[in-house]
Amino acid sequence: MSVASHHLYVHVPFCRLVCAYCDFVTVGGRRADLPRYVDALLAEMTVRPASGDLETVYFGGGTPSLLPASAVERVLQTAMDRWGGVPVEVTLEANPSQREAPDWSALRLAGVNRISLGLQSLGDAELRTLARGHTAAEARHAYVAARSAGFDNVSIDLIYGIPGQSLADWRDGLRAAIALEAEHLSLYALQLTLAPDEWAAPPRPGALRWRRRLAARQQDDLVADQYRLAEDLLAAAGYHHYELSSWARAGRESRHNAAYWARRAYTGIGAGAHSYDGEATRSWNTGDLDRYLADVEAGKRPMTGTEHLSEPARAFEAIALGVRRVEGTSRRGFAAEFGEDPVHRFARAVEQGSANGLLEVDDDLLRLTPNGRLLANEALLEFLPEAGSSSLSEPVPEVAAAR
Repeated sequence: MSVASHHLYVHVPFCRLVCAYCDFVTVGGRRADLPRYVDALLAEMTVRPASGDLETVYFGGGTPSLLPASAVERVLQTAMDRWGGVPVEVTLEANPSQREAPDWSALRLAGVNRISLGLQSLGDAELRTLARGHTAAEARHAYVAARSAGFDNVSIDLIYGIPGQSLADWRDGLRAAIALEAEHLSLYALQLTLAPDEWAAPPRPGALRWRRRLAARQQDDLVADQYRLAEDLLAAAGYHHYELSSWARAGRESRHNAAYWARRAYTGIGAGAHSYDGEATRSWNTGDLDRYLADVEAGKRPMTGTEHLSEPARAFEAIALGVRRVEGTSRRGFAAEFGEDPVHRFARAVEQGSANGLLEVDDDLLRLTPNGRLLANEALLEFLPEAGSSSLSEPVPEVAAAR
């Protein structure tokens, strides 16, 4: 009998500088608390349910590359002891600033085999707009350093929709990124209009002011053109567009993120981390660092909420996450779980989406069209359990939900 796989997300909220556009659980400074935090991560794992063989581990943040390699190794060893199995993919997010450069070789020896490098841009003017705290030269240097340490699976993040970034600027940035020959690229539109209740952590007043100031300069039509340009250039360069924001060389797709989109069971540890049992229950930890540390040190699980998903909610999430994959979601797979073909269950939504040029259907797959990928939220409105509302009451679930 085969053992189900399991996936572990490790949240590391510490940052040297907190980016104004970031809506994850983060804390600026406090590096002196890192050893205490690592001990808390290890302790939390001992009180978490453990089933299935560990297939992937993802260190996200925050800035996980602030962890010393010895701490990363301790977390990985404890995770393998707890769940069993040796993960085939261990990703660690890293910032390219030379002021916080990790020991790349030591990280590789500790068990990390995939780096997600937050370049965000290869243009100094854009990096200044984002207040990133590193230069384009530092971004290139970090990439070369990771390669020199032996990492053969590197993903880079880029942001588009930056006020002041023209289509030509974005083209130049994409070409520069392609020239690096990374195995994977994640491209994200700069989100400036999130409501405060859509943030994973309470928004900082300064961050809200920064967002409002830049939002007035953002051009939706240009953002759409930048996305289409990315699809064209990356396809020509041999990258496979496999998820709304993700492109990869063959066989280099993110296994960990794929588990989220497939609604597999995962455990999240650390402040603000979310977990899902693979069936119908989500839970999440407190996002307050001090409370997280106090709870774990008192022998308590630092959980602050759970949610049992109703059958309609699970059906909606199956569609919403499934169509994030460019190939689409399987009609037969949906019917096997929910007892009905989604084309029939959501007949109105599919008919309307198809008529609007946002959805397409074949013998087994329901997918977004190229225009639908630009308007994914709009395409999904009619799939909501209470269809017909003018906007999504919550953001469409995506990878960030696991943080």
